[in-house]
Amino acid sequence: MLSIDGGGKMDAVFGLAQEMLVLLAIALIGLIMRKGNVLPRETNFVLTQVILYITLPCLIIYSMDIEFSLALLVEFSWLMGMSLFSLCLGSVIGYLMRKRSKLEQERQGVYEATIIFGNQGFIGYAIAFLLFGELGVLYAAFFMIFYQFYVWTYVIYVVARVGQKITWQQLVLNPGVLATTVGFLVMLLPFRLPVMFSDVLADIGMMTLPLSMILIGSLLAAIDFSSFKKLMKNKYIWYATGAKLLLIPFLLTPFLWLPVSTIIVGVALLVTATPSAPTVSMYAQKYGGDATFSSVIVAITTVLCIITIPLLYALILFVR
Repeated sequence: MLSIDGGGKMDAVFGLAQEMLVLLAIALIGLIMRKGNVLPRETNFVLTQVILYITLPCLIIYSMDIEFSLALLVEFSWLMGMSLFSLCLGSVIGYLMRKRSKLEQERQGVYEATIIFGNQGFIGYAIAFLLFGELGVLYAAFFMIFYQFYVWTYVIYVVARVGQKITWQQLVLNPGVLATTVGFLVMLLPFRLPVMFSDVLADIGMMTLPLSMILIGSLLAAIDFSSFKKLMKNKYIWYATGAKLLLIPFLLTPFLWLPVSTIIVGVALLVTATPSAPTVSMYAQKYGGDATFSSVIVAITTVLCIITIPLLYALILFVR
């Protein structure tokens, strides 16, 4: 897909835009079903558990059932290096924007966190799979290794600001890190997984994309409409949106001239460009931050990424 020229590139961009609209439509179904109480109150917890502990690990392990090589090791090194750079850049921008803001204390942490932390675990994998198939999921898994540690540590510190204790279990025994570790061991095996077992992983893993979008819609259903309209006028909502969807991805565009494959650069840029993570709202609810404020940023960035991610993809195709 990425090697086509001329009109084919435009077709690829429009194709991605259509796929993004499909994802938005699935999220809208989740929102409507939750608002109408077709989906019960426990839906968010249940779907989160199913995705994080069942479907996503299956998708990661399935994508990593390939023959390991020295070339792959080099590519993984590039991915993890770009991941560290992306996280450091986002953290610096988020910190500086928070320091310059004049927000209430309960909003400062979530403001910073929505700038730093994207919805990589759900939408990131979805975009990688839509564009690059199982190989995209494989690369996304390695790109997110440091993110998995970061989201269980620094995001809690940013939102809570009260020195929350982080246990080693949170760092090591979380689903993303465990699935990537198991997948890496599978990759090192001198043989491929049995076809029947591989098919089971594939069938379960493919549920990740639609379930993730239904979950996002269900999470957004919790936003009070009157609060949403009021917060839409808050300039810091739009500062965070601009930083997450435009500023940080733009500052990563020099990656396009690195001597690595287009898929590696594409995964790094597009995963970084994902909208703010609903996880921030969950932590805000737990640790005393303004969950409504962060939820509005999540909602706006989720809708607008339908435009910004295809535009970034168009830039990747143009340069590459």
